[in-house]
Amino acid sequence: MKILVTGGAGFIGSHLCERLLHDGHDVICLDNFFTGSKENIAHLMNNHRFELIRHDIIQPILLEVDQIYNLACPASPIHYQYNPVKTVKTSVMGIINMLGLAKRVRARILQASTSEVYGDPKVHPQKEDYWGNVNCIGIRSCFSEDTEVLTYDGWKLFKDLTTADKIATLTKTHKLEYHKPIEIIKQRYAGQLIEFKNFHCDILVTPNHKMYAKKRGDSGKSEFQLLEAFQSINWERARMLKVTDYDSNDVEWFYFPKDTDRKNSKAPFVEKIKMDDWLEFFGYFITEGCVSPRKRKRFINGKEYINYDYRVLIAQSKSNEEYWNKIKRCLKRLPFNFVESYDHQFCITNKQLANYLKQIGKSHEKFIPREFLNVSRRQLKILFESMMLGDGSKNGQIYYSNSYRLVSDFQEILFKIGYAGNIACHDKRKKNWLYQIHILNRFNTKYRMPFYPARTIKEYDGYVYCVNVPNHIIFVRRNGKALFCGNCYDEGKRVAETLMMDYHRQNKVDIRLVRIFNTYGPRMAFNDGRVVSNFTLQALRGDDITIYGNGTQTRSFCFVSDLVDGIIKMMNQDGFTGPVNMGNPEEYKIIALAEKIRKITKSRSKIVFKPLPQDDPLQRQPDITIAKERLGWQPKVNVDKGLKLTTEDFKRRFTR
Repeated sequence: MKILVTGGAGFIGSHLCERLLHDGHDVICLDNFFTGSKENIAHLMNNHRFELIRHDIIQPILLEVDQIYNLACPASPIHYQYNPVKTVKTSVMGIINMLGLAKRVRARILQASTSEVYGDPKVHPQKEDYWGNVNCIGIRSCFSEDTEVLTYDGWKLFKDLTTADKIATLTKTHKLEYHKPIEIIKQRYAGQLIEFKNFHCDILVTPNHKMYAKKRGDSGKSEFQLLEAFQSINWERARMLKVTDYDSNDVEWFYFPKDTDRKNSKAPFVEKIKMDDWLEFFGYFITEGCVSPRKRKRFINGKEYINYDYRVLIAQSKSNEEYWNKIKRCLKRLPFNFVESYDHQFCITNKQLANYLKQIGKSHEKFIPREFLNVSRRQLKILFESMMLGDGSKNGQIYYSNSYRLVSDFQEILFKIGYAGNIACHDKRKKNWLYQIHILNRFNTKYRMPFYPARTIKEYDGYVYCVNVPNHIIFVRRNGKALFCGNCYDEGKRVAETLMMDYHRQNKVDIRLVRIFNTYGPRMAFNDGRVVSNFTLQALRGDDITIYGNGTQTRSFCFVSDLVDGIIKMMNQDGFTGPVNMGNPEEYKIIALAEKIRKITKSRSKIVFKPLPQDDPLQRQPDITIAKERLGWQPKVNVDKGLKLTTEDFKRRFTR
């Protein structure tokens, strides 16, 4: 049988390759050596049934194989925290490519998932049907179908997104970045959703959805965190985030598109205008202007001719001398002639300008072209100020328009220049909607982000949506109220599990799913950040053995040969997809493990204690009942023997 092992040069992968070769199979080892090592497979290189391909599985590959073991992903805390985006890409894009390969060649595929999908478990020990914080093979954390997300091309409903869209995301330093979605999620949902609704917020999410919030007493941007909507905290004292640090490069010129409708035009074609001047003018036009072609009859030598005056009008009463003069100074900087008309408007007669501006739409259809919304923060402020002069309130805190599209564009401007704004609407004229944006922090230098409201429960029957993006925080809006919120991310392995199940259900791909608990043994990397390797290396060096927390947290430890045996049994089991736990159910306190390693290595190292990292699980132990009953598998190597073999391997490599 020809078998592909991705991540085959890694700690577990190398042992799996070795065992498969021993069993008489042809093995293709695929690895990009991000965490794998050629040293791990050096002893296999002369085997004619072993082939090594250096390749990153985030890129597709064409091979003919019978089975695929997908182990490619950084597994240790050090490695996946060093490059979390790389980890997500490997887990998600990698499994998509491997599932595509399995579908194409009709190979059976096994996904090596992780006990991390259980999070910090509230059920002990963990069974396969325990969802942890997220159900990995069912409905994930999502938004109601009337929720929008900001993209590089403006606001879009989730249901209208494509993988080509660039989603507005938030970095850890609260800067705006655009990323294409790794996946777009659409799922049917019937049940309860959680609603957060007040003047500042209107969001409807699944109970496990992650909100981006700062709890009472927190200070500083870094202390915002992702909190699940169902968490029992005082949400009325948790702040939301509605602004970000945006900037882009200045754009020097606005270039007019070529005008094909210039027959018999005597005016010279204007190629470009300074972008600063154009944005100021455009703000006046979009709020107070219109295109008004005027039909005129003329008689020449007794023959009637029809002519059109292509007029661009900007309304402004001359009685408001300050505003009148601002507009006039701006118009003087443009390459178009204008006249002051009837003490209440300016008039530019120019076909080229009129033809360009008429595409902006009439009153209730007006919008701002995307090229003007992606200029620099400084230039957006120019556009903002001129729009406020036209349709802003006297106190400068409300903007009005009867075009919802224009109001949405204006809300995006606010967001990018550091202001928070909510859209409201009312039928003031009993005929057309009038929309208004309340600018929350324009003149309030002591403005602080508003609080979430108390939660309410809503029954829901329909589709829910989300996206998965690398930064995991996106800018969303519902009913005109925008804020930053978490996306459908828990970790790449959860997404990978979901994709495995989706391909199995939809495309009949033959899958196997295992969840690997703590594993140890020879060839572990010295610096992988896991307790066995950390304690062993510290003990051999005579350094202090460092325990995070008080040492009473528990883990179970499975020797690598036992794990490989279980994985192979699962792959070759017919009629059972999993998931199934793979681990040793014997539970040890971390301090007891440290004492064992110190004794085996005969080390004089001291045991020291440091604060427990945030979100570190207090206990992790597999329930392997299914593995015993369905696979006839259980670990054989006890911890004392396994630690002795591991220590001997560490000593051999450490003393080279």
